[in-house]
Order: sequence, then structure tokens, then C-alpha cells
Amino acid sequence: MPANPGRKRVNINGALNAHEVTDVLVVESERVNAQSCIKLWKKQRRRHPGKIIINICDNAPHYHSKYLKEWLAENPWCKVIYLPPYAPNLNLIERLWKYLRKKVTSYNFYEHLPNFAKPYSTFFKNIKEHKQALESLLTLNFHIVGL
Repeated sequence: MPANPGRKRVNINGALNAHEVTDVLVVESERVNAQSCIKLWKKQRRRHPGKIIINICDNAPHYHSKYLKEWLAENPWCKVIYLPPYAPNLNLIERLWKYLRKKVTSYNFYEHLPNFAKPYSTFFKNIKEHKQALESLLTLNFHIVGL
């Protein structure tokens, strides 16, 4: 079975509008960190000027960095709500990433990084083709169990 032993990877930071699941913004960067989050959130601001933007985030360390907290204090239009620890099922973007991997990388071998990155950009360029599947997968209908 072919394998690619290289350490290069595609790092995508993304945000999706939970009310319009094909409204997805992504930023490709060297790594996903506080700086790439800020870049993504500024991109959100350009798409939705004058709006308060609420980002629902997991508890990755970069969301709790001093640098990001200082930036958030200076940009009151951007709010962050943290999900409970160990709750990836509540994080809609994680569902999108799983769907993306299934559609783009599963059962495919890409020998070189550019060949690997292109299907990702194509997916996001044509995301509206996946609207029906994404609306079913990225629903806001959560059930409270065992309280």
C-alpha cells in the first residue's frame, strides 16, 4: 500500500455559520494557533461587517493563550464561548472536518502535498454541492440526556 512518510501537512482553521452550513470560512496556515484564529476571525468580520460574531470553540490551548485573550479584549465584536471539555460531538466544525476527510482523503493517495491540498480547496469552493448532506449532519438539534 502506498504511503507518504513526509511530515508536511495541510493545516486548516475554519469557522462555519451554524444557521447556514455552507457559509464556511477557512484559513490555511503553517499551524493552527492564536495567530491563525485571529486571521480567521478578521475574515469573518470582513464577511459580516458591523455584526457581533460569536465563535464557539473547543478547549484547544491556543484559544486560551494570553495573546488571543488580549486581542479579544481589543475587539469586542468578537466573542468566544467555550464548549465543555471532551465534547467533540457538540462542536459542529469537527463534524464538518470528518465529512471533509471522508469526501476528500478517504480511499485516496496523494504523493505530493500540492496534490493533497488541491482537493481541500476544491471542496470549499464547491461546498454548496454538499448542502443537503451538511444540513443533515450539522444540525443544531441537540438532546440533553441523563440529567
